[in-house]
Amino acid sequence: MWKPIDQITARWKPTEGAGLEHLVLHARAGGYLAKSQVIGEDDGTRYAFTYEIQVERDWRVLSLRIDSIDGQTLTCTSPSPGIWHDARGAHLKELDGCIDVDFTFTCFTNTLPVRRTGFEKGQARSFRILYVSSDSLEPLADAQRYTCIEPGKYFLYESIDGTYRREIEFDDYGLVRNYPGLYQRVD
Repeated sequence: MWKPIDQITARWKPTEGAGLEHLVLHARAGGYLAKSQVIGEDDGTRYAFTYEIQVERDWRVLSLRIDSIDGQTLTCTSPSPGIWHDARGAHLKELDGCIDVDFTFTCFTNTLPVRRTGFEKGQARSFRILYVSSDSLEPLADAQRYTCIEPGKYFLYESIDGTYRREIEFDDYGLVRNYPGLYQRVD
């Protein structure tokens, strides 16, 4: 369904306010590495981050690192599916069962569950996600659902508690093209 990736560069801008993300995603032995720089604002608070996400060939997240220009850092690794450790190697039990990640300051993380999991038209899948907000960089567990509207193109993304939902458009590689109200691809 998705086109294979050797190396891709993508940029997104927020649909409101100022900001830009520049991401490079490239294949490496056994998986992919996403590296990105993001500047933007959330409720009037400006931020700047760099992040790296390493995934296996099947798009399971192996590690993440987020660095904020203000000095905050978050590093987590997943030595086995659904198990997370912090930078010191301590098991983060509250994140057990989380396979994918979601960072509030980027739409790239929506690619992960969509690429990792096969969907047929109309099929819905729920996920326990390692969620990171731009204001705290504290990893939390979150429940989310994706429903395939059109395979390889449109998915309905929603929070399990029903407080949020958006129809997201993806490109042929599984990268977000349009995330209404939040992000728009600019290249």
